[in-house]
Formats: sequence, structure tokens, C-alpha cells
Amino acid sequence: MTTLIAEPKDYSEKAIAAYKSLGPVYLLPKLEGKKRDEILRQANIIVLRLAYKIDASWMDKMPNLKVIATPTTGLNHVDVAEAKKRGIKIICLRGRTSFLKYIPSTAEKTMALLMASVRKLPWAFDHVREGGWDRNLFKGNQLLGKTLGIIGFGRLGKIVAKYARVFGMDVVACDPHLAPKVFSRYGVRRVSMEELFKRSDIVSVHASLTNETTNLIKEKHFRLMKPTAHLINTARGEIVDEKALLKALKNKWMAGAALDVVWNEAGDGSHLKGNPLLAYARENQNLLIVPHLGGATYEAMQVTEDFIADLVKKYIKK
Repeated sequence: MTTLIAEPKDYSEKAIAAYKSLGPVYLLPKLEGKKRDEILRQANIIVLRLAYKIDASWMDKMPNLKVIATPTTGLNHVDVAEAKKRGIKIICLRGRTSFLKYIPSTAEKTMALLMASVRKLPWAFDHVREGGWDRNLFKGNQLLGKTLGIIGFGRLGKIVAKYARVFGMDVVACDPHLAPKVFSRYGVRRVSMEELFKRSDIVSVHASLTNETTNLIKEKHFRLMKPTAHLINTARGEIVDEKALLKALKNKWMAGAALDVVWNEAGDGSHLKGNPLLAYARENQNLLIVPHLGGATYEAMQVTEDFIADLVKKYIKK
């Protein structure tokens, strides 16, 4: 079996060794020209994170591809329908609940973004870098007694709820796929999306991206928000209508937003060209955008890469 690792920077040595036990391993950034085309034709396994969109055009170049391996829960960087049509196995983290409960990096990042947005930390730091020291420009809000609304009460939503309760926050959540007893078990009140947007001081998005959740959060929801409320999105950009978000920020229907994700992400940042949200963020101090850092910790990346490599080995050798 020939394995092609698309994004090898800092990739787990243990995982690479596992792939080497199956056959030759190639690193995509080191391949050029005819050699690159040759290895693409040979490759049986492609291993990637989020920088590449593996669609029909990639699969056409990889006629021997049998496995797409990705240490992620989201799959919007893979054309799942096309892979299924071609009989290509996708091995990912989705549904691996017993394993993933020990990977809290995205939940921790959610709290970091929440604090950064509510306390205006990035803009305060810029102010100090420029020689300023006026704290009155950056007054924020404390979390005690505030309400956190969680959209999507799966693994990450539950972890974030636990963290929020430590700060003394009330927590409400919306997830139509869960029974009421699941919410009460975590001390969380189940509400509709409309009530969640009305009640919450901070709305945090943790739903999986599906056809059902694409553009789930629309203008009508932003219009329900408190003018002091914030939106945090560490799930997928496509869950939020970005035009509606921009309109909400410009019209001060909400106080601010912090985004770990945006629409149509590309590893080279090309998706940011002409992006109106980025243009707004450059000129305003209530929108924070960072490059999908949720799972980007050394610990999380190594353990998930090892886990996926082990799953691929088991699949190939069964």
C-alpha cells in the first residue's frame, strides 16, 4: 500500500511509522512535476488534515485510491458522496465518542475565544503594542451570572457547558436530536433556537456541518440577540450565514463575534481574498477571526493522528 501524506508538517512520527508498515510513504509537499503525478496515480491512501479539499478532481488523479484518512470530526474538506460512489473508504474521528472525550482542545479554544471577545483582549494588546495604556477603552463584561447558549449539544457542547458552569454561568442549549434528559443530566436547560438567541449573552456554535445545518444561523436569529451579546463559532463556518453576521455587527444587533472558522476554508488562505468579514475585522474592534485553531494543539494532533493511523492499519489488514 502506498500512502501519501498531504500535510506532513509536525506529523506524528508514530503515525508515519504505522503507514510505513503498510508500504512506501510519500510527503506531498516534497513532490513536484511528473513525480507528483506518478505518486498520485500510485497512492492507495491519502492522509490529510484540513488544507486540501479532496473532491472529484483529486480522485480522478488518484485511480488507485482506497482510503481517505483524516484526523478530524468534520468532513467538509472531503467530497463524501463522490468517495462513496467510487468505493473509497473514509476513516475519520466522527462518532468516535469514547476516544474523543479525552480531546478537549476545541472546547478549551472556545473558552479562549469567548474571553478574548468579551474582554476585548486582542484590541487591548494592539493598543499596548502601540504604546497606549488606557484601560477605559476596553471595558468588558464578567461571566458570572451570564447565560451561555450552546447550539449542538454533542461532545464539545457538553464540555463547554461544564467549563461555563465553573465560571458561574447559566447554560441553555438547543439540539433537536437529543432527549430532554440528556440536557438535565448536565444541568442545562433545553430551549428552542429562537429562545436561545433571545436569552443568551453568549452563543457558542458546536453543531456538525450537514445539509440540515448549512446556513442554520440566519438574519432572523441575529435580530433576536441582545445588543450586548456575542457569537462564538468553533464548529464550521458554513453553519452561519456570513452576510447576516456582517449585517448584525454593522447594525449593532450584537456586541461582537469570534470565529475560528469561515466559509470555504483553504489551507493557503485564498478564501480570505475579498472576504467582507475580514475587511470589517481590519477596521473594527468587535470581530475576531483566527485560522481554525480549535484542534491545533500538539497533544490533540499527535494522539488523533496516531489513532487514525491505527484505524487505517486495521482496515487494510482485516
